[in-house]
Amino acid sequence: MHNPFTKHPRENGLESWWTHCKSACFIGLRLYVSSWFFIVHGIFPFIPIPKWVNLTDSANYLLKENEKRL
Repeated sequence: MHNPFTKHPRENGLESWWTHCKSACFIGLRLYVSSWFFIVHGIFPFIPIPKWVNLTDSANYLLKENEKRL
């Protein structure tokens, strides 16, 4: 029987639904926090963006997480 909750995680790295959910939620939370830093920086340009959420580090983080699933 086709189960839409497990089909995608198993096709992408043989993950369980729970493992895939945790990874996706953590990535989403990091991007959410990162976006708020950029919004605040856009309004108040004198507030620096921390290194761990700058574009380069965020892109490297996403590439590293994606490589885990290949």
